[in-house]
Amino acid sequence: MMRKWALLVLLLWFCCVSVVPPPASWAEAESSNKELLQKGLTLFEIDQELTRITNRQDQLNAQLQITKTQIQAAAKATNEAKQHAAKVVRAYYMGDRDSLWLLFFSIRSLSDALSVLEYLQMILQNDQLAMGRHREALTKLQSLQSDQLKAQTELAQSKDKYLTERTRMVALQKEVDEQLARTKEAAKVQQEMVDLNRQWQDKGIPLFKTYFTALAQAMKQLPESFASGTGSGSSSGLMSGKNLTINPNGLSYTFQMTDQELNDYLKQKNELFRNMTFHFTTDQVIASGKQDDIAVTVKGTYQIATKEETNKTYIRYKIQELRFNDFTLPQSTVDALEKQFDLGIYPQNIASFLQVTGIKLEDSKMSIFFKLAL
Repeated sequence: MMRKWALLVLLLWFCCVSVVPPPASWAEAESSNKELLQKGLTLFEIDQELTRITNRQDQLNAQLQITKTQIQAAAKATNEAKQHAAKVVRAYYMGDRDSLWLLFFSIRSLSDALSVLEYLQMILQNDQLAMGRHREALTKLQSLQSDQLKAQTELAQSKDKYLTERTRMVALQKEVDEQLARTKEAAKVQQEMVDLNRQWQDKGIPLFKTYFTALAQAMKQLPESFASGTGSGSSSGLMSGKNLTINPNGLSYTFQMTDQELNDYLKQKNELFRNMTFHFTTDQVIASGKQDDIAVTVKGTYQIATKEETNKTYIRYKIQELRFNDFTLPQSTVDALEKQFDLGIYPQNIASFLQVTGIKLEDSKMSIFFKLAL
């Protein structure tokens, strides 16, 4: 009897072992599910990018129609102004204005002289106005044509980008469908994908935008620390005089900051940054934090760039990677957030005579180099 029970227990044990997959299979299944969730999130963001591109295309098409109408009106005005200006030029070169100068010989008194002078001034002013209207109309027409060309180029690029993203989306959707077909828990994984996308849309996007809004404002005010020279122990700021040094030639400066000082500065500017920590490495500035059940990571680097509008150099923060709850967001999301939020540093906001010449990242430290823009 005991032997029978022993055989039964042994049989049950073998059955359990055969049913439960080994740890390696669990890891593979978990990895496969995470890969599907990552692709699902990427698909969701590509769809959002396609919507943004479509909206931009609609805006550009509307802009092109308005510009086209304005160009037609400007061309008509330019033609009329040109004809009027041509008459003025022709009058001078053909001698039609000679009779005006004969009026001087009819002057008999000071009163006559003043009247003739006033009349001649009025004629000359009208002629100058005619020439000026022609120049202004021509300049406006050329500007509108330039705007139209720019809009047409951007529209063509937007359409190319749309087609590229659409092709990528179709290919990725095919991969997801094929992987789901091979997954025994397809329904569960699909629901997890829906939940992840909803969590990203409802919580992730607002949190990123909240952080970026606060960070953009804080970084705009950072140059104040270059000039303040206030110590960490003082009530007026976190930077000390040792952060800013004048080089021996007296024409260049170096500003150094540790990541701890940056964290202290940001926390002072906004309580939100108590949930986020910045860290300098030899080639990146990494920010990571967590709020409730949302973990975010931003990886990027600082670069010297030039503003087209002002032709002045500044320090641009180039985002290299965004992560949401350990999922990597696609490049289209990075580009959209970079376009919406400016995380750059502008030393000229405090001292217009300073020009950024370089920036160096080291472990736990950042150095910014300036020179006097003489």
